[in-house]
Amino acid sequence: MADLLRRPVSEHGFTSLAGRARLTLLRRLCEGGIPDAVETFRLADQPDLSFVAADSLVLSQLYWLGEQGWEPELMPWWRYFCRRSHGVLELGANVGYFSVQGGRALTSARYVAVEPHPVSRDICRSNLDLNGVTSVKLLGAAAVADPTVASMQLLVPADQRALPTVAFLSADSELPSEMAGESVPAIDVPAVDVRSLLDGVDLLKLDVEGQEHALLAAARAYLRGRHPTVFVEVLPGTQRLRSLLAELCERDGYRCYAATRTRLLPLHPARLATVRLKEEYGCQDVILSVADIPTTTGEIGNLES
Repeated sequence: MADLLRRPVSEHGFTSLAGRARLTLLRRLCEGGIPDAVETFRLADQPDLSFVAADSLVLSQLYWLGEQGWEPELMPWWRYFCRRSHGVLELGANVGYFSVQGGRALTSARYVAVEPHPVSRDICRSNLDLNGVTSVKLLGAAAVADPTVASMQLLVPADQRALPTVAFLSADSELPSEMAGESVPAIDVPAVDVRSLLDGVDLLKLDVEGQEHALLAAARAYLRGRHPTVFVEVLPGTQRLRSLLAELCERDGYRCYAATRTRLLPLHPARLATVRLKEEYGCQDVILSVADIPTTTGEIGNLES
């Protein structure tokens, strides 16, 4: 029955009445996680990709919904930029979904993925190994803006699964208070200065739960001088981050785009202060680039064919 429910479907397949009913059922099944008997699984809509069955919201969504289950608006663009990059830095790899997809898309680029949560890091490594991805160097550490800090405390909300989608540092976090919830005791994790990771990076992704502003501010000189393409999660209430992104557009030559399932939509810097990305575009991340880039998934397909 699970395999029947997991049969491949495009995002357009969920628009009919029957499709919407099926999507509602699948989302309820996602809440229950992956069946206990499953050890590894292939994506229904990308059967060449396999993942470990673990207690993770990300993996549960991928199990039941395939690539449509986790940030489908962002993934085509991530693969596109990874194919064209020489140095990739991913801060906040979690269980490795973007690391696997990006690592497989690489040609000869150097790829460093950073994940501080020890269990998430181990699952990320397992997923890289399961897919034969050897190009990704995985660091078990928290990227920080202070080069004198050797370790940090990582907090995980008590209502998260064993493999959290939200884990945040105890210092200088811009994470909205309603997302933090009641936290379990902190985990001590090693720290690494973000500036030490930037050499040669032309593609940077940040999903670090409130640390985005601190890390981008620390990397500002590199951004101004080398202009890497930046994927960054922008949560509600992160005003310092939003102001910094607007400055990067107004002073440093970047253009900002919101990602949807079919296209990139330009975002004027003035809108960054108030835009509700998830509600308006379906995706919580923005993409910053100084280059002329394709703005539709159709253009990406034509370039790759």
